[in-house]
Amino acid sequence: MRRTSGEPSPGFGEARTWLSSAGARQGAPLQLTPGHTLADRYTVLDTLGQGGMGLVIAAYDSRLDRRVALKLLLPSGPGFSATQGENSRLAREAQAMARLSHPHVVAVYDSGALEDGSIFIAMEYVQGQTLRQWRKQPRPWREVLEAYLSAGRGLVAAHAAGLIHRDFKPDNVLVGQDGRVRVTDFGLARARNTPEAVRPTATLPAQLPATWGAQTGSGALTMPGSFMGTPGYMAPELLQGHPADVGSDVFAFCAALYEALYGQLPFLGATPTELTRAQLEGKVAPPPASSEVPAWVARTVMRGLSADPRQRPAGLEEVLTALTEDPEAKRRARLRVVGLTSVMAVLAGLAVWGWTRQQHQVPVCGRLERHLSGIWDEPVKEKVKQALLGTGLPYAPDTFTRVAATLDDYSGQWVKQRTEVCEALRHEVRPAQGLAVRQEYCLERRRSQLRALTELLAGGADAGLLSKAVQAARSLPPLEYCADAQALTAAVPPPEDPQLRAQVDSLQARVDRIEALLEAGKFKEGQALDEELLGQIAPLGYAPLHARTLHLSSRLREGSGDYKGAEERMRQAIAEAGRGKDLALVAKSSSILLRLVGYRQPRHQEALMMEPVVEATVAVVDDDVTRAGFLLNLGSVFQGMGRYEQAREKFEQALALLEKSLGSEHLSLAEAHNNLGNAFKFLGRDLDAKQHHERTLALREKLLGAEHPAVALSINNLGNVFIGMGQFEEAGVQYERALALLEKTLGPDHPDALILRSNLGNVLVFQGRFEDGLNRHERALALREKVLGPEHPYVGASLNNIGSTLMYLGRYEEARQKQERALLLRQKALGPVHPDVASTLCEIGSALQAQGKLEEGRKFIERGLSMWEKTVGPEHPETAEAHRLLGVVLTKLGRHEEARRHHDRALALREKALGAEHPDTALSRLSLAELQLARGKPAEALPLLERALKHVYRKDADDVRFALARALWDTGQDRTRARALATEVQEHWQRQAIAPKLAEASRWLAAHADP
Repeated sequence: MRRTSGEPSPGFGEARTWLSSAGARQGAPLQLTPGHTLADRYTVLDTLGQGGMGLVIAAYDSRLDRRVALKLLLPSGPGFSATQGENSRLAREAQAMARLSHPHVVAVYDSGALEDGSIFIAMEYVQGQTLRQWRKQPRPWREVLEAYLSAGRGLVAAHAAGLIHRDFKPDNVLVGQDGRVRVTDFGLARARNTPEAVRPTATLPAQLPATWGAQTGSGALTMPGSFMGTPGYMAPELLQGHPADVGSDVFAFCAALYEALYGQLPFLGATPTELTRAQLEGKVAPPPASSEVPAWVARTVMRGLSADPRQRPAGLEEVLTALTEDPEAKRRARLRVVGLTSVMAVLAGLAVWGWTRQQHQVPVCGRLERHLSGIWDEPVKEKVKQALLGTGLPYAPDTFTRVAATLDDYSGQWVKQRTEVCEALRHEVRPAQGLAVRQEYCLERRRSQLRALTELLAGGADAGLLSKAVQAARSLPPLEYCADAQALTAAVPPPEDPQLRAQVDSLQARVDRIEALLEAGKFKEGQALDEELLGQIAPLGYAPLHARTLHLSSRLREGSGDYKGAEERMRQAIAEAGRGKDLALVAKSSSILLRLVGYRQPRHQEALMMEPVVEATVAVVDDDVTRAGFLLNLGSVFQGMGRYEQAREKFEQALALLEKSLGSEHLSLAEAHNNLGNAFKFLGRDLDAKQHHERTLALREKLLGAEHPAVALSINNLGNVFIGMGQFEEAGVQYERALALLEKTLGPDHPDALILRSNLGNVLVFQGRFEDGLNRHERALALREKVLGPEHPYVGASLNNIGSTLMYLGRYEEARQKQERALLLRQKALGPVHPDVASTLCEIGSALQAQGKLEEGRKFIERGLSMWEKTVGPEHPETAEAHRLLGVVLTKLGRHEEARRHHDRALALREKALGAEHPDTALSRLSLAELQLARGKPAEALPLLERALKHVYRKDADDVRFALARALWDTGQDRTRARALATEVQEHWQRQAIAPKLAEASRWLAAHADP
């Protein structure tokens, strides 16, 4: 074994330990001088090192004729008081190690006892150095990681054999001269006086070294009377006195890997106490900003360093799996899979392209940027600039800057790759058949797709296109795929007929134009082009191109709101993609079909029946981005069904996959965060919803610009969250902010701006400012009728808002008239069976019952409930309001048992979907309490009302207070409070001019004077 004089023995711990620092084993009776024989077979050659549990010497094994390393566990000396049980345990572990045979574990050959009672272990003698010494040479992070992965595999094998290392660190890992990594010093290295399990303690060891530094923090240190190990690598539970297990080995492995990757220990402290506190509290030092180690490695290591063992991976196998799943490699695989459609197009024209290469002309590889002339050069850039700035919108300059930067980078990469391929072609003997020609053709396809986009962007001022320009530029197919040999060769063969190949090649550019229109949001224009193209592509019989065109056609129809047409086209695309063996397109199309069926239309049960097949298809493709898309679509289906917890779960899984594959600042993450925010809002978890909507906002501001219209939509969603939190003033601030941005960027009459005007009206209603809210809603209605026409669905939404506000003001007949007009509009625009139609039926019924037309109102509400259950299912939380309203009218009809069933149903649905503290749940408690009052059971109403008052929306608070006043009076519990509550409500209703409710409160107060 090579070592430098004065260095500790490689792999057997530092010579400096807390336990042995008092001195060497001067009184040991064994003769350990060179030439002395131990156990009748081991001749001492040299002392290699001294650890916290004994000595390590080099010896010659006369029986097997080889050099070995002998570890001697001495019975004498400070801190050593071996028991018979301890010796037996060490012997058993040595035997277990001897049975363990693994290339990354130092082999144990023999063990036994010497004449003085010492335990010895004969181990493999490794010529090399420790992993710590090996790491002193500058090495790439991938090489370091690979070394630790090898060591980790050795640990996994030991764990499988029932062995725990207890002191894993770079000093206990050897790197042989053959480059093989081996782990040594397993559980055998535990201090002899440390029991198998000790009582947990939160106190720190009393005996600490006088000095502290990196040497102490990472050296082999043993704390006497408390625990054994090396502080910098010890799991918090070991510091608290718990026994070692797989989890503590996981922690030590991640601590050592952190140190190797970043050149510092994960936990820092100037004193032992500070270091220990950092470990106990899980305060990991941030990796150096200059480190090249990617985030996906850091995330795995950080998880293994969790202070709570339950938060760590369950075993080291999980850590190694995560560390070997390089997203870069996965991305390349994804590019291969997602690019299969492009491969087919590449190979379709490959023969035609290759024919031009048969002349064996030597390509000229200089100044290949000229190939982008007229596609993306200064004149084209200027045209794009004039077109975008020509919209006159304030965010146009920033948008152009972002688009130009994206396309500059894309074109620069294209020229670089195209030059490399050109040089490769110069050296190919048969260029028409080599890999380089496939790469060249792929790059030419990318050039065609770039041309389609820049022609669209330069086509003239277009405000609608401006909002999609950045996203369209970022959506260009990745150029890395064109360098992936496996992807370029693993595809369905092109048509054999040269004439057919030429036809397919000529149509590709027109299909690229359709895709550019789709990404730019030009759905109607794209549909006109795809109809013409499909008529030319279908007769060719070339399935891959036909499938791609059908897929784009479906997405164009979805974008324009034609969901039935989109579904039909997507089913055709799946069939053609299957016929063309394009598994990636099959998976992607099936996932979108799930969304079209289960969310857009929505046919929930049919979508759930599709789910297993779609999931299996996606699994075959084995691509994280494709799987994330599937999870987002499935989550949307669950959300539409009111299964918000399942939706949240799917959205979180999708977000994790996207972050792993695309990084934390890709625009695709904004959709996942937005969906998660909405799911949390439906669940009543407003703080979580706020966090995700703020993340969406930050991503959009950074990637699209602070004045982009999409930013306003995120601000609007934040306003919705503040409504749920009861912070109505803050909600109004957010809505005003979003409205100002939209009016500035899209104009005051844009449909999205009109939505914000309605939201501002709702804020006033939620605040109990019903007259002000009514005025806002009436102005929004007038604008919508002017801008969108009197029969637009958004007009129906405004009518519905006005009707609801009139109900609060007690103007029931006017409310009914508004709701009946909204019903006609919604039936015409959305069809006779739709959730919005069901909602309007319930609103009309509520107005009728408030006017005293109870039977007529009951019939409308029952129709609405039936339609709700038919469209979204009986378990959907949206049906709860119909159940509640039906319970209200049945209460007034004196049909109390029926009313109770509907109120119980409404409360159960809301508690399950929204939680016990959601304002809508509180509203159901109010209605149930009103039933109990009508039944003469005020004592049962009282707890319902007290609980509802804590969580109800402000707009409903007076109804709760008045009901609570009646319940308190009737129970006789606190009649003073009862009159105070009723008086407060009377004053509110008087200020708001709510005549029917004011009259009711006044009558009650008159009849219930102070005794």
